[in-house]
Amino acid sequence: MARDDALDQITAQVHGAGGKSRDVPRDRGGQALAELRGRRYINKDKDTQFSDAWVFVSVLLTGFGMALDSRFLLAGALALLVIAAVGWLWNELSLFGLHYERRLSETRAFLGETVELTLEVRNRKFLPITWLQAVDIIPAVLPMDQAQARVNQTTHLGEFTSFWSLGAFQRVTRRFTVRCTERGYHAYGPVRMTTGDGFGMFSRTGALPLRQRLIVYPRLYAVAELRLPAKNPFGERLARETLFEDPLRTAGIREWQPADGLKRVHWKATARHHQMLSRLYEPSEEPQVLIFLNVATLTRHWLGNIPELLERAVSVAGSLAALAAELRLPVGLIANGFLPESDQPLRLLPGRSPDQLVRILELLAAITSFATRPIEELLITEAPRLPWGATLLVVTAIAHDELLATLVDLARAGRKVVLFTLAEKPPQELMPGITIYHLPHLVADLIVPELIQTADRERNAQSPIYRQGVA
Repeated sequence: MARDDALDQITAQVHGAGGKSRDVPRDRGGQALAELRGRRYINKDKDTQFSDAWVFVSVLLTGFGMALDSRFLLAGALALLVIAAVGWLWNELSLFGLHYERRLSETRAFLGETVELTLEVRNRKFLPITWLQAVDIIPAVLPMDQAQARVNQTTHLGEFTSFWSLGAFQRVTRRFTVRCTERGYHAYGPVRMTTGDGFGMFSRTGALPLRQRLIVYPRLYAVAELRLPAKNPFGERLARETLFEDPLRTAGIREWQPADGLKRVHWKATARHHQMLSRLYEPSEEPQVLIFLNVATLTRHWLGNIPELLERAVSVAGSLAALAAELRLPVGLIANGFLPESDQPLRLLPGRSPDQLVRILELLAAITSFATRPIEELLITEAPRLPWGATLLVVTAIAHDELLATLVDLARAGRKVVLFTLAEKPPQELMPGITIYHLPHLVADLIVPELIQTADRERNAQSPIYRQGVA
């Protein structure tokens, strides 16, 4: 199978990992009791337009009706009291039997894909719901085709407000298309619902702790887009590298040779085949791939970052992980960025687990742009802990002198290093023992201003002259 076709398999594996939730049997009696007690909701609140003035007007109408023997005034007073009582009872039962459900067609998607968002409201009682306002927390960075979320200036969260009206035992479903335009972990929920009686006198608000998460993976490049060689994309393995045998991992048997010694004899196989046979051991050092991702897009990482350039570097790292998994190589990921709500660098050692690629993609989806330390320091710290059979793939948007010097030192120490750089220019000096892939075509559309001339002293108040240059 061609390597480019592996992207379809990866997509199927990723989407399959997000499986749909299954219905679990529930205790209907306990559920109904929880409904009556309102335990499904949190932060419940009540509001009312009813005041003492209504009672005063009813008493006043009753007094005038009795004094004037007016049935009309007495009926008006009774109507006010009945409306207030019915409205209060209607409001008390408004949240009972009201169900709000949010479903995502996929909980994992790649950048550029679309996901269907389904909102469903059900009224499971005879009492109709004349009005319902639902404020759902959704990611504002993911646009929807049929609606738009509003950013709350206080919480900085996206809020999608919808209005509903349902009859007795009615179900209303609305569907929206979410466009996955930004990598990351995107949270949905909770939802705050406000409803009340049909007269508008009372209202109740309750929040449902209905939370979901949509993971948007970075874009994956095909081998043709990366322009890597079809054979040995991670470089040739050096002939002088030797693999040591692990006596605890028997791979098979072969004919005994005098140089094997008696410790290597497989006695059970010898007795079965009536000839001397030796154990054949697996190598203790197997080819492994470890990707080092540099999230810094500027030489001094504390000065900020270029988001578009970081996204391309993350996509290259994910594409290399997919390629290594396709080649059935143990692959891992180490980055100088960290996950949200964490202060430790991202670190996942190589493994052969079927879910290893999905784990790497999930880490790449969540990684932030803040660099905890320079990538060269991370390489120096992590290199002694890694097995000698590992190939270090360094993915970076910049190739500064400190990083290049560190890579040369690692190559001299016997490490196999492959550099993938998105910088405008490749390294100018010769770097022996290192395979270098320059990928400027992946960032050719990113144009940034480059300062080429400043104003003279007489015109130093004017703006400098810029020209366009490739980031």
